[in-house]
Amino acid sequence: MIVPVFIESEFWGVITFHDNTNERDFNEACIGLLRSAARLCVSAILQDQMKHKVIDEIEFNRVMFEAAPVGLTVFNEYLKLVDCNDAVLEMFGVTKDYYLEHFLEFSPEYQPDGRKTIDKISDIMGRALNGDKLVTEWMHQSLNGQFIPCELVLMRVRYKDKFLGLGYIYDLRNIKNMENSIRYLETEVEKINYDPLTGIYNRRYFDETMKRLLKSLSRSGGVLSMMMIDIDFFKNYNDTYGHNEGDKCLKAVAEVLSKCITRADDFVARYGGEEFIIVLPNTSEKGVRMIAEKLLENMRNQNIKHESSSVADCVTFSIGATTGKVKHTHTEEDYIQGADELLYKSKQSGRNKYTFEIFSDSDK
Repeated sequence: MIVPVFIESEFWGVITFHDNTNERDFNEACIGLLRSAARLCVSAILQDQMKHKVIDEIEFNRVMFEAAPVGLTVFNEYLKLVDCNDAVLEMFGVTKDYYLEHFLEFSPEYQPDGRKTIDKISDIMGRALNGDKLVTEWMHQSLNGQFIPCELVLMRVRYKDKFLGLGYIYDLRNIKNMENSIRYLETEVEKINYDPLTGIYNRRYFDETMKRLLKSLSRSGGVLSMMMIDIDFFKNYNDTYGHNEGDKCLKAVAEVLSKCITRADDFVARYGGEEFIIVLPNTSEKGVRMIAEKLLENMRNQNIKHESSSVADCVTFSIGATTGKVKHTHTEEDYIQGADELLYKSKQSGRNKYTFEIFSDSDK
């Protein structure tokens, strides 16, 4: 006999009954009995399935509870802690039983706001159970006396026919460590873009910024000005005074160049050796000439002795400067080549001077 089984009007399956000893004619009484047996079998199967489902859900919730990276405590309507996760135990280095029984020992007598710990915790736990969601600073303390600044979030949840309180503990030391790490990484990134000797931008920063500037200025139809600067007879200076004095000279030149750059988008970089480069977005020919003259004058005013120079008795430099409207076909190499050729003309015509020409893009 095959008995179909329906659960809430939906077909669930069948149960088959066999009489393997005799040929049987199932009468109505027998059929009724077997149908009842079938329903009992299905009920037992469903209960078993539901039991395993509940067990799985409980285990899943337990795993999530224990694995949470934030400290989590549970307290009942009597303000007694009944559970906590592993993050809490790792914070204090104790067992769960010890923490639940002695949790007040993990805070100093007074909180930073001046309130007694026992009074404040009773107040905020009670308010949480009454429906308030609270966020407050809290000072915990390890058993060895180390203070642990925390942020405490309290709220309630309904469990069956009663409310339980949840306390989320954020260890602010972790946040401070993250902030310190971020600041360290930012500092390291900045180091990548700076020349370690002179403290100004390096060739890497120049290359990356130029690509971005050219794209921006080509879209807006802006102008870009550039100066290539080379210290006159710097090899002779090193040979005469030594490399330590040579390093001091490079720093002095970098300082002179930096002080003449006042706008936010302008920048100076060490291009290599004794060569420097200045980039001046949206600066006219008149502005470039004024800056070049100011640079030469300020460098001479430093009056850094240079006995082996054939153009002056102090350290000087030569400048090649150019200005031009940026087109989408231009590259940084085009401007570098133009400024470098003008720098060469300054050297050939006596040094300690600047040579300026409008940027030519005839090949473009």
